[in-house]
Amino acid sequence: MNEQNESFLFLLGSSRRDGNTEQLVREAAAALPAQTSKDWLRMSEHPLPPFVDIRHEPAPVYETPTGVEAMLLERTLAASHLVFAMPLYWYSLPADTKRYLDYWSAWMRVPGADFKRRMAGKSLSVVTTVSDENRSVATPLIESLRLTADYLAMQFRGAVVAFGNQPGEALNDASIVDRIGALLGAGVAA
Repeated sequence: MNEQNESFLFLLGSSRRDGNTEQLVREAAAALPAQTSKDWLRMSEHPLPPFVDIRHEPAPVYETPTGVEAMLLERTLAASHLVFAMPLYWYSLPADTKRYLDYWSAWMRVPGADFKRRMAGKSLSVVTTVSDENRSVATPLIESLRLTADYLAMQFRGAVVAFGNQPGEALNDASIVDRIGALLGAGVAA
């Protein structure tokens, strides 16, 4: 799929508005072609109830999602490129984002959703900000999402790890927005 036809879903996982990661991703996304669909979803504004795994219950019934869950499913399936943008929380995904991924397990079993087949071929990218100058601390978060993409036959486009301990600090790295833009296919130098 060429970038003019791509539809991006930016999954903002921070509990804070306009944090380092969000600022970086918004700046990089501004370089995408004007006709590119960009959907922004702040995970903390769309909380899901605790996930209950019913796979091993006698005769489990996976209901058609309603409310927030239905909206998240619809927007997830509508996108061709999912961009997980979040700070690193304790070497992993923020809780709201992790819970959203837990729901993917149920969506694969909802009659008629055809989630696994419909996710195949989509792109998945990761942008995260760490407060440790050793950026390898983000490896568990990145690997979790890479393995998720692999399981669903999605294209894992990669990850960009920024450093930012204080608000706005990640923007001090002049090359980081270009690297994120390259990850998104925005046609900027990597």
